[in-house]
Amino acid sequence: MARSLRLFETVLGDRDIQSITRQDGDTFRSWLTAQSTTTKTARDRLNWIKSLLKYASQDLELITKNPWTGLEIKTKTTLTRRPWDREHLTLLFSHEIWQKGAIPTVKFAGGICAYWIPLLALYTGARLSEICQLEVKNIQEIDGLAVIKITDTGEGQSVKSNAGHRIIPIHSKLIELGFMNYVQSQSGSLLWQDLPRRDGKAGGFFSRFFGDLRKRLAIPADIVFHSFRHTFRSTLAERGISELIIDQLLGHETSGSVGAKVYTHLSLAKLKEAVEAFDDPLRSTNLAIYRHKTLPARPKSS
Repeated sequence: MARSLRLFETVLGDRDIQSITRQDGDTFRSWLTAQSTTTKTARDRLNWIKSLLKYASQDLELITKNPWTGLEIKTKTTLTRRPWDREHLTLLFSHEIWQKGAIPTVKFAGGICAYWIPLLALYTGARLSEICQLEVKNIQEIDGLAVIKITDTGEGQSVKSNAGHRIIPIHSKLIELGFMNYVQSQSGSLLWQDLPRRDGKAGGFFSRFFGDLRKRLAIPADIVFHSFRHTFRSTLAERGISELIIDQLLGHETSGSVGAKVYTHLSLAKLKEAVEAFDDPLRSTNLAIYRHKTLPARPKSS
């Protein structure tokens, strides 16, 4: 909302709210649609200002009515995301970040985050924001199993819905690559000490870094970071894992009856079994292994 308001003031100035007219809304809408953003982004920015005007009218009674009621921006269907295929996963993880432990120096990459975050997305199906906001305490051992707890109890943490609160057992591939060693080597509360935040939120800057990397590798535009989530879901479905278990791992609302939603509780062992059913797409890719604070390349003999 703050970003949208700054854009509004760029176009129409820092205006007294009583002076804002419908013509101003038309002007701002026209300006938004002329920018190099998606129609969805333009619509969202218009709607933030409409929400402020509605609040000023209905709650604060600063104006008699919302002059922008009915102003809309129609969205166009954007590029459909598709899951990662083995060819493009191999292309991505053949980069020197994962082959040689060459940590990017660009600030947006967040140092060693560039190595771990895509791997976590691939083997957990978690959203970028969920991974980037993790704290060290969110990585735990429960009943002898290493798990990730997705929660909104930490500073700056949030989940998309109630179903987003969940526990994801950690795939054996991540443990093999040294993820638990990485966690244990962190001295602060945040799991990603060097990852910068945009407006206090995790993930925004890393998304920019990953998008640039994907383009440099000539990975198709319809394969994006969120495609890791699609890959995780589609692979588990192909392996015969039930929708109930997949929904719980991904943090989706459970479909079906109220009884299924309220009374079905899956054991960690069952969730671990499902996670391990994710067929390792990188088993033939020789990745660097985390040791202490560096990522030396795996010896050729291994």
